[in-house]
Amino acid sequence: MCGILYHYSQSGSFEGKVVDIVDIDAVIAKDLASDQSSSSVGTTFDSLIPKILARGSDYCNYLNGKHDNDQFGSFELFSSVLSLRPPLTEQPFIKDDRYIIQFNGELYNDEIDSNGIHSNDILFIYNKLIEYNDDLLKVIGEIHGEFAYCIFDKLRGKVYFGKDSLGKKSLCYTVGGGELIVSSCMPDDSEVKETFIECKNAIVYTYDLQSNEINMLPFNKSDKLPNGYIVSNFESTSQSNDLINILEKELTKSIKSRIETIFPINPSHSKFGVLFSGGIDCTLLTAIAASISSSSGTAIDLLNVSFSNPRTGLKPSETPDRKLALKSWINLQLAYPNVEFNLIECDIPYEEYLKHKPRVIKLIYPNDTEMDLSISIAFYFASRGIGNKVILNPNETNLDNFERIPYHSQCKVLLSGLGADELFGGYTRHERIFTPISNQLKRSLKNKPVVDFNEYDLKQLNIELTDELQLDLDNLHSRNLSRDDKVISTWSKELRYPFLDHDFIKFTTSSIPIDFKTRYIVETGEIIRKFALRQLAKTLKLDWIINEPKRAVQFGSKSAKMEIGTSKLKGTDKIT
Repeated sequence: MCGILYHYSQSGSFEGKVVDIVDIDAVIAKDLASDQSSSSVGTTFDSLIPKILARGSDYCNYLNGKHDNDQFGSFELFSSVLSLRPPLTEQPFIKDDRYIIQFNGELYNDEIDSNGIHSNDILFIYNKLIEYNDDLLKVIGEIHGEFAYCIFDKLRGKVYFGKDSLGKKSLCYTVGGGELIVSSCMPDDSEVKETFIECKNAIVYTYDLQSNEINMLPFNKSDKLPNGYIVSNFESTSQSNDLINILEKELTKSIKSRIETIFPINPSHSKFGVLFSGGIDCTLLTAIAASISSSSGTAIDLLNVSFSNPRTGLKPSETPDRKLALKSWINLQLAYPNVEFNLIECDIPYEEYLKHKPRVIKLIYPNDTEMDLSISIAFYFASRGIGNKVILNPNETNLDNFERIPYHSQCKVLLSGLGADELFGGYTRHERIFTPISNQLKRSLKNKPVVDFNEYDLKQLNIELTDELQLDLDNLHSRNLSRDDKVISTWSKELRYPFLDHDFIKFTTSSIPIDFKTRYIVETGEIIRKFALRQLAKTLKLDWIINEPKRAVQFGSKSAKMEIGTSKLKGTDKIT
């Protein structure tokens, strides 16, 4: 993972800078103590350096130069690197005095990791450029993973930048007056940040140094770039049960590619962690990861966050997510005794929430609703990894009496269950499509008077569900992905999404029947969200989690509506 910062000026020139790797905690402490709301426009690049630095704790580098063509101006770049694949490749990456490449993310193309040999993403991209005779669009079209990029082609006088097809990494830009800035982070200055635009997913942005104009090429306008994902609408048949076995294989493949390629410069006790509420999505990921890494001595950090909420009066130990996490943790330990599951209870006092709240609000811009804040601040504190490790005691039945010891998770890769709800119909809005027909049937079965005389067509309801799932998938980049990347990467940690793997999405959108997603039982009127995942949990003998309801992180951790008197706030309300 890396931080990207690129600046081009048609008329300006840049002096050299010396930037050294510093302790990430020191960077964040300075950020918490400072008020950068009024920094000047002229220092935008400099003000972004600490933010970029926080994203990569292993290496950083600044460089500048003037273009050989007198028509063009000067450029300066800064990159930070969190090295997770050997060898550590310095960025900005310069080769043959033509390309300057800045890349943030991970690629999962089979050619990168084959026959036990692991290669580096940025070298893979450069080699593809050579193989395809500098056809950058073809290269972008053939790489799969979670990434953002900025590639300066000095020969053509063009800057190419953008994200993967779903937009899993943050990247923004501002352009005007013969200048361009591309950055992984938004500036804090209240006026300057309004000129920055978050890059959309599935678009290749091209800045022409000669015309000073940006061209945007959507993926669906080029046969060299991948098509979008289309959710298919078809119902199950008697042979559909075999799909659960295929589903397990596809998800296992996705998880395996994300946990077997972790080679940090500074190894930690646990190679990776899981953002862990104890719910079905993260428990499935953890169980499959444990089965892949079942050799004795394997450790997985399970990061569970809960807040002291003055409005509800609940302690962190009393939140729904904490109780479920403990339950799932114990059962996982019994199911996979060779794996060390470190359950880390990240308890956040109200005072600490208030201290970090302004920083989180700045990080998630342009997302600016109460829901954005309550979700992102939960991930922010969970990914920090500071809390208490629970010590399993087989002789103790009261979980509150288990010993806790201070623990700081140092693993640099975190797995997230994001995408499961969007792919498999896990939200309330998916269930509501079937609620009227369900209520109608349930009243009939109980011989209650008819109150709803509408006629419902189950096939039409499945079409509505298909449309809703398509909308959810299309909006993931703006609702969740960029926002979550910003708050987690600030701790120099990388978030990986097994449910959002390219091949896995293709499989679920084309091969999983619509009634294996949100399932309506015509005999009873029961509605089952994420039916296929619950069937998979049953296959894996994760019986305790099969019937657990969906609980959004902000409600399970109690990070929503923290202040007294905010009970009537809506998630869509703007942050005040």
